[in-house]
Amino acid sequence: MKNNYDYLIEHVDADEFSRWEEVDLVVYAFTDLGLKVAINDEYTGLVYSNQVYDQYQEGQKLKGYITGVREDGRIDVSLQPDKGRHVHSTFSQILDHLKSVGGKSAFGDKSSPEDIKREFQVSKKVFKQAIGGLYKQGKIKITDQGIELLE
Repeated sequence: MKNNYDYLIEHVDADEFSRWEEVDLVVYAFTDLGLKVAINDEYTGLVYSNQVYDQYQEGQKLKGYITGVREDGRIDVSLQPDKGRHVHSTFSQILDHLKSVGGKSAFGDKSSPEDIKREFQVSKKVFKQAIGGLYKQGKIKITDQGIELLE
């Protein structure tokens, strides 16, 4: 079956994009490997399913980041920026969550990866790095019950 994305270029030169370059995406297909996306309305790329933390619809527009161009010229894409920026962008999500629940949350080191993914759309590893960063900045306290906002 043909879709309206048949015009997209599937193979590019390795220097076409820089690593972690921000691009505009449109989700156009779902495969066993992950989401097929149109990149800047010109190229096709893939977001691997183990990096998808939310539900997406065909036609949905997103921001994405080039993670690399493979030897065969196909483009790998992430929906999250590189780790350092991703952890920092998670800071505000956690602080907003704490403010919305009155300053104390049961989320913490012992929370399940599934619960963290559902609430914050990030991996447990990124979440733990983010709460560690907020702790070092003196913005939160980590307790046996979870995390607490310090103001």
